[in-house]
Amino acid sequence: MVKIRQVLLTALCLLPLTTQAVRIEPASGGHWSQASQKGENRVLTRQVPGTAVKEVKLEAVINAPIEQVWTTISTVDRYPDFMPYVDAIEITAQESSERAYVYHKVDPPLVSQRDYTLLIVNEFDEQTGEYYRYWTQMNQFGPEPKRGVVRLEICDGSWALSPREDGRTDVVYWVYTDPGGSIPAWLANKANTIGLYDILKAVEKRAQDLSWQDKTE
Repeated sequence: MVKIRQVLLTALCLLPLTTQAVRIEPASGGHWSQASQKGENRVLTRQVPGTAVKEVKLEAVINAPIEQVWTTISTVDRYPDFMPYVDAIEITAQESSERAYVYHKVDPPLVSQRDYTLLIVNEFDEQTGEYYRYWTQMNQFGPEPKRGVVRLEICDGSWALSPREDGRTDVVYWVYTDPGGSIPAWLANKANTIGLYDILKAVEKRAQDLSWQDKTE
């Protein structure tokens, strides 16, 4: 069962940000089923009790060093430049260098725009050289809902990066989200599964050439 954590919050306009979020990650145990495979990369899904929307997980190898992959996925303000369907990004609050609240607006094909605000947390293990990045929905720290844009209420996920001896990067990308609106569950599950390969391709291409870091907006 997915860990949908309850987080104690104080009003952003009244007190400093002091949220203590439980680490977001896939629950241990449970049966994952392989949905598809492309070369070394595969997508798995798992049923979530009480809902028709499934968790999805991508296990992949990115042909770039781990530091470059991490730079790519952690530079969230540049997502509109390369990440599929991301239309706008706004960092609404910064608790620390490793914790931020980030508003996203996405423009997926065939359906209306979606938006949501996430708490994003970055972690690094110096002993193993592994990186972990997780997020959960925190719409109360973002702008008010917009007319014509569907507000997502469920959006948990993570990136787990591990270095390989051959210089490449092992990646596990996990997400549990409901696209909302009138999209049927079977279509949401299909879209979530297919979309992971698009994200993988975009991140790999970006990580292989970090010349974009030297370019000004």
